[in-house]
Amino acid sequence: MEGNKEEALRCLGIAQRHRSASNHAAALRFARKSVSLYSTPEGEKMVLLIQEEISVSGTASGTDSEARSPPTSGANSPAPQAKASGVEEHVTTARQRTATSAAKTGAGGAEEKPEIKYTVKQTEVVARVKRCRHQAYYDILAVEKTCTENDVKRAYKKLALALHPDKNRAPGADEAFKMVSKAFQVLSDKGLREVYDMNPTIDPTQRGGGGGGGMARGFPGGGGMRFQTNPGFQQEMNAEDLFNMFFGGGGMDGGFGQPFGGARVYTFGGGGPRRRPAHGRGEETPSSPLTAFLPVLLLVAFVLFSLLPSLFGDHTPDPGYTFRPTNRYSQARSTLPRNINYYVDPTEWEGSNVWQSVPEQYRQRKDAAQFSSKLKHFEFGVEQTQIQHLQTECRAFDNARQRKIAEEAGVFGWGADYAKIRELRSQTNPACEQLRKWGVSALGY
Repeated sequence: MEGNKEEALRCLGIAQRHRSASNHAAALRFARKSVSLYSTPEGEKMVLLIQEEISVSGTASGTDSEARSPPTSGANSPAPQAKASGVEEHVTTARQRTATSAAKTGAGGAEEKPEIKYTVKQTEVVARVKRCRHQAYYDILAVEKTCTENDVKRAYKKLALALHPDKNRAPGADEAFKMVSKAFQVLSDKGLREVYDMNPTIDPTQRGGGGGGGMARGFPGGGGMRFQTNPGFQQEMNAEDLFNMFFGGGGMDGGFGQPFGGARVYTFGGGGPRRRPAHGRGEETPSSPLTAFLPVLLLVAFVLFSLLPSLFGDHTPDPGYTFRPTNRYSQARSTLPRNINYYVDPTEWEGSNVWQSVPEQYRQRKDAAQFSSKLKHFEFGVEQTQIQHLQTECRAFDNARQRKIAEEAGVFGWGADYAKIRELRSQTNPACEQLRKWGVSALGY
């Protein structure tokens, strides 16, 4: 069993000492005991070596039988030499246990429990951070909710240097360092910060399939260093990687990774952060010349596509019109279905594509718009223009009426003229009434 391994190794050490003292009987006994407790290649080899040495020395019959048979009392007790060996074994074992215990105590005190030094200030920083909730990111960085991106960076830089486990050995420093890193990761990303501000009780980095689009952010001391997220961002960045990325691989006496100026790119995906080598190191994937011009080609194609209707369409503008007759706009017309009167220039109207699109046999009819999609579309625009004018007039009337009602209402009802208020509320406006008849919102909301 695994629990007997330590005792087996101890017996193997005793066997080796007896073998060195040419006490082959005791050596063989302890070697076999070691193998019976926990079989190891060293133990098996030790048994074979001792047996071979016993056979070579010509003492195989006596010593081997002694090693095989258990000790007895009285007349059948072992020879004086065997007794001496047993005493020697007992003394040696006790001495070995004492030495081993002392060595473990001495070595353990020096190696397993080294003296950990930290200052009161370091303890206070750790305690201050750990008092915050894990998702209270503004409190963790000790910044206001209205803080800028530079404020977030400065706060993170100060706390990261104070809490890094290689510099702060106070209890809980590692957890506080991770909390600070997580807070910076969220608040330095505009998309994650907006999500967090809307609901501070959730972890925006753990949204199912959510996350911002592409995001690239620079850090000081980086020489073009950035980290990117894709729409599948759901992973937390390792606190140590974030620290190294922020400080460009250095930042604390040059003790972290590569020196300042080394650019690294971290990509977040399904498997967490993956580090890619910086430009100029190792092999780079060759790119096609077409790839460089692809954005330009797409832009040109988009412009051409947007211009196609104007290139092949009708360039003749619609005829002008007014809602009141003038010397020029003297020919009266009426729209369908709201019968809104408008006036056009007779000469311009007769030559327009709008009027020419109406078949001649229907031009004298009031419902001529039913026989031409162009005329129907034109008159729809006329109606929308008139509706907007009426809505503007109605809103102005309603705003003025509300101000007068507020003036007559007094202060918390004291001195209110309710008769005047009722009179104001009963007032109407022609524009508002016309819109109501048409079934259109009077205020345009």
